Amino acid sequence: MEKLTDLDGLTKEFARAIKSVKNTDETGEPSSEEIQRATIIFIDDTKLFVNEHLNEGFSYDWVSIDGKALFHHDHESNTPNYNYRDLHSIVKGIITFHHLM
Repeated sequence: MEKLTDLDGLTKEFARAIKSVKNTDETGEPSSEEIQRATIIFIDDTKLFVNEHLNEGFSYDWVSIDGKALFHHDHESNTPNYNYRDLHSIVKGIITFHHLM
């Protein structure tokens, strides 16, 4: 990944579906210059844990209210998924799939 996602822009674009964004991942670790860690909380209280590493890769984990995995995608996934290669497309896919908008 060449640059980290603009979380403010993403939150504004999907404001009707995103309740809040925290600047930490599921471990509570904060972001740094080279690693973006975030938790996106949707209006249905599901969460998307975000880990983006500059020039090293990414992982996205969408979980239910009770913490069950709903979706996982990372740069090492064995099955290529050409539609979901960045956080914007992951969030858009979740919203479309889950009819949050």
